[in-house]
Amino acid sequence: MTRWSRTTLALLAISLLALAGLAGAAGEEPGPANAPGRPFGAWRHGGPGPPPIGDVLARHAAELGLDADALARIRVIAETARAEEQPLVERLGALHQAMHKLLEADAPKSDEVMQQADQIGAAETALRKHQLGTLLEIRALLTPEQRQKLVQIFEARKARWHGHEGGPPPGASGDAPEPPPPAPEAP
Repeated sequence: MTRWSRTTLALLAISLLALAGLAGAAGEEPGPANAPGRPFGAWRHGGPGPPPIGDVLARHAAELGLDADALARIRVIAETARAEEQPLVERLGALHQAMHKLLEADAPKSDEVMQQADQIGAAETALRKHQLGTLLEIRALLTPEQRQKLVQIFEARKARWHGHEGGPPPGASGDAPEPPPPAPEAP
């Protein structure tokens, strides 16, 4: 098995966080990711997932040494990407709703379900490729030093969220919560 360096893993984590964050739409109120009337997987600031990468870069602009011009270009890229992604997110939501309808049938037709799964996979791939393209476009505006500093910012954020370096807090991974400690015995 190949060992990945800490920097490679951190860059991969940032890429994934950024991809998730770039799907967020500005100006929407917080709420669950798959609430009724909300497209499947449509993240937004204040909801599940990380904040959009443009927001993270704006918040840490001074720390990263981003000037106003670079920050303005990043915001334009991020806002354009959000607008371009909206139809992709809506299509994906419609495909997921259609899959739910297929699966609600007493005897779903296997061929129809599998075709729907293929369409969902293609739509998810299109969305992720668009997000990755946006990430690469923004990344090209950063110097190697700025990218390294951004890795450090995300690592610090991750450590704060986890509360320690050993992993997520108990129950955060979806596992069953730890049982409470036994009550002390009476004297």
